[in-house]
Amino acid sequence: MSPAQGPQRKYDWYTVSVDSVKGWTIVLTLIGLVAAGFLSYDWFKQRYLEREVGRVMQEAEDLYQRLATEEGIGSFRSEYSISRDNLEEAQSLAARGEHGDALTSAERARTLLASILNALRHSGSIGEASFISVKGGVEFRRGEQGPWQPAKSRVALQEGDYVKTSGRGSAEIMTADGTVYSVQADTVILVGQGRGGSGASPERTINLEFGWVDLSTSQSPSRVTTPTAEARVRRDSTAVISYDQEQEVGRFATYRGEMEVETRDGERREVAALQQVVQTDTELSQPKPLPSAPVLLEPVDNFETQLGVDERLILTWQPVSGAQRYALQVARNRLFVDNIIDVDDRSRTKATLGLQGEGSFVWRVSALGEEGVKGPWSAPRRFRVVSLRDVAAAAEAQVAGSTPGGSP
Repeated sequence: MSPAQGPQRKYDWYTVSVDSVKGWTIVLTLIGLVAAGFLSYDWFKQRYLEREVGRVMQEAEDLYQRLATEEGIGSFRSEYSISRDNLEEAQSLAARGEHGDALTSAERARTLLASILNALRHSGSIGEASFISVKGGVEFRRGEQGPWQPAKSRVALQEGDYVKTSGRGSAEIMTADGTVYSVQADTVILVGQGRGGSGASPERTINLEFGWVDLSTSQSPSRVTTPTAEARVRRDSTAVISYDQEQEVGRFATYRGEMEVETRDGERREVAALQQVVQTDTELSQPKPLPSAPVLLEPVDNFETQLGVDERLILTWQPVSGAQRYALQVARNRLFVDNIIDVDDRSRTKATLGLQGEGSFVWRVSALGEEGVKGPWSAPRRFRVVSLRDVAAAAEAQVAGSTPGGSP
């Protein structure tokens, strides 16, 4: 029997060539490097956000100190209070490790305070305004012929400047008299001239080309014009004004304070708190009542739940007298842009959410009365969905901080 035909031995293992080992080693090494790189990036990103939050909060505190010595700060008490709430929210979020959301709140506080300081020191600049916060697609243009530019917080606006929001965009703007505008999606506005008699503080004017804006005045009244009417919003008032360009219909609602609406033909209506008038052609409807804002019940503000442990979260609120149904919004930011949930057909005073992902969320509710008129939104509340991994990491950090040699 030739050697080639001899009995063959069988082994119960497989041999792998040196080249195969090298190949797998390279692949595994690359995978390890990618994983390490991702973890390093995430770590550095969190450290960067942590430092940035601290820096912005300190700048906001410095602005508070500077404003304390400014005359006329009482004219901006509402905005001053809002900025303090934003800063406290940022501090709370940072303490829980939510540095991305904390940075958003801290930047809003800083920008609002800087706008107040700018308004106090440049009270003679008629029509001056600035962006407080921007979400989604928002652009502005200098005058009629300038190019459209991406909007950013703290960018100043002058008379004749346009602001345009996309279908998923929204912006907050403060004018020099302390009025805060929330420019909603699919809206175009023009920053107009201030008006006022001699010796009077000029009323800042915003021309609403189409879309809708919310505004809250402080110690000075403000004007909003549409192509067919003009609204004069009194001091210490909150209002919502919209204009449908195709239908040529305007809606003017007062949530707090008072507003006067006048058409081009001189017809006038006084709109008191929780009232709305509708303008069609050159006619104004009689004021109609609006339902009040719902009071949220559960969960409490800053509620935290665990993904994988709780599969559902139930939102509840008090019923509102005269409400036919309710609108509910759930979003990841307080401007409620690109909402996760946006419905206006809730007949009950509760809603059940299925929890499918982690993150921080805000929610609010408004009541709709007869003919679909919508009242003011409730104060928003925040809730957080965390993973078991986040819970373990937080517990570990707490233990490390309480042991000798740990962080204070």
